[in-house]
Amino acid sequence: MGRAGRRPTATGVEADLTRAFAEALGVAIEWKHLGAFAALEGVEKGDIDLAIGGFTRKDVTPVKGAAPSYAYFEESFVIGSRGPDALADDIEGQRVFVPPHLPLAALVEKEGGIPVDHWAEGLNLAALPHWKLEEKDLTATETTLQRAQHVFAVQQGENAWLMEIEGFLRDEAGTIGARLRASAP
Repeated sequence: MGRAGRRPTATGVEADLTRAFAEALGVAIEWKHLGAFAALEGVEKGDIDLAIGGFTRKDVTPVKGAAPSYAYFEESFVIGSRGPDALADDIEGQRVFVPPHLPLAALVEKEGGIPVDHWAEGLNLAALPHWKLEEKDLTATETTLQRAQHVFAVQQGENAWLMEIEGFLRDEAGTIGARLRASAP
């Protein structure tokens, strides 16, 4: 529980990357906790220098006045399998665990699977980000539900700023999977 009057600190992999980037530049961060629309609007207007928060290239590209960074991490949401169905390619009619915090149920249904929100004994399939499969002792099947290219957002036309961020993100790209696994609940 935070102290009265203190704003919550940003957490997660992107917040950690932002802190490391600011440290490398020798600048302080003024965090603003906003919704996605407000953050991208702030970038577009020039009120915000850098927006983070799980943005994908698809989120940022259509926003006039905002530019996506280099995709520092490509995340695939896949069907993972354990047990005798270790490489099941067809999930038609099979129960598939979908964590309640991930909006993948409709995609599982589209593939013919039956989404369930509880991981239980006897359940051999799960819809998860690819970087989480090993932790659950699962093997990726050939079924990819969705891909997401994660980016930071900056104001369009700020090419020098964008190049600075992209250089930093390229240097850190190899650490993202390990960072995600370390911070995952």
